[in-house]
Amino acid sequence: MENLSLIDRIYMFIKTNYKTSQPFFLKDLYAQFPEINEGTIRESIRRLLNEEKILKAKNGVYELPNPDRVLKSHVVNVSNVVEQTYLKDKENNIIGYRSGINFANMLGLTSQTASVEVVYSNAVSNRKREIKLNKSRLIINAPRVEVTNKNFKLLQVLDLLTEFEKYSEYDLIQAESKLLSYISGIMLSVDELDRIVESYPLAAQVKFYKIGGANVITKR
Repeated sequence: MENLSLIDRIYMFIKTNYKTSQPFFLKDLYAQFPEINEGTIRESIRRLLNEEKILKAKNGVYELPNPDRVLKSHVVNVSNVVEQTYLKDKENNIIGYRSGINFANMLGLTSQTASVEVVYSNAVSNRKREIKLNKSRLIINAPRVEVTNKNFKLLQVLDLLTEFEKYSEYDLIQAESKLLSYISGIMLSVDELDRIVESYPLAAQVKFYKIGGANVITKR
């Protein structure tokens, strides 16, 4: 590997450590090659892009193209980029979640879907900003409470209850069983549960307790 050019070293590292359509980050390349000037690494990435050896999802996020693609043009796997940038960290811990009308659709509360995906993530510090991934639009929000493996489902439901009438085609009583089934078995202490619920508007808190949300969460 010592005899390889810089661009070949970077490309070999990418191919060795990342699968097809798996996003990787420019900052990770900086960390892997600390002895190389960051501007030089960026220039190598630009060359790899021009040669179509990698694809750009957004600034600082790239992936290897699928060599088995049927179409000639390269298309970034937006779902993978969203998941590995905003929903999970390198250890596969959950750091974000999908929200909005598409989440309501997933629960069976509406037949509607939205072309603009809504995500809440620990990976962002500012509230509500819109980004573009390829031709897809994504609205990113900072969560009210830090997202964890334990609490993300509860946060999804509380977000939904905050704008329930906007997203659900059913009234609260009709939706109750679907909401409770989704959060059933979550394990939180009483203090954790109270802290999370109290971070939401009063109307959402009332809805949560009205459907018996606290009763299906296992207290530690």
